[in-house]
Amino acid sequence: MTDCRHIPIETLLLQAPPFRFVDRLDRFDREEVVTSFTVPADGPLVEDGCLTEAGLVENMAQSSAARIGYISVYIDHVPVRIGYLGQIKNLEINRLPRCGEVLSTTVRLRQDVFGITLVEARVCEGEEMVAQAAVKTALRDA
Repeated sequence: MTDCRHIPIETLLLQAPPFRFVDRLDRFDREEVVTSFTVPADGPLVEDGCLTEAGLVENMAQSSAARIGYISVYIDHVPVRIGYLGQIKNLEINRLPRCGEVLSTTVRLRQDVFGITLVEARVCEGEEMVAQAAVKTALRDA
């Protein structure tokens, strides 16, 4: 895996603060990426001191997008493409992460065909699994 902690996340994701739910791409290979995100005290999709379910899903989707962004910029040498969240399946949330907690999200590629990508995403805080789901995204035609 390639260490990517030095790469500015804004070069890989089209989302801008405050609606960015990934702080950093930590590691990359074509089959798996790991991202980090610190839950902010105030921001969208944060309620009662916790990241909401929608915030967790957005973190998973943006972690998948960071993988695609890395491939676009650093492998294919093209601009980051616009993508859309297509489907969330088998969503399991064990608890909502609290403000200040650092989430580590691992995204494993399962299928990538004609711009449709299916990944398994797993969000952890330390060693604790917080949430997981299958996430399908689609890239907009160029």
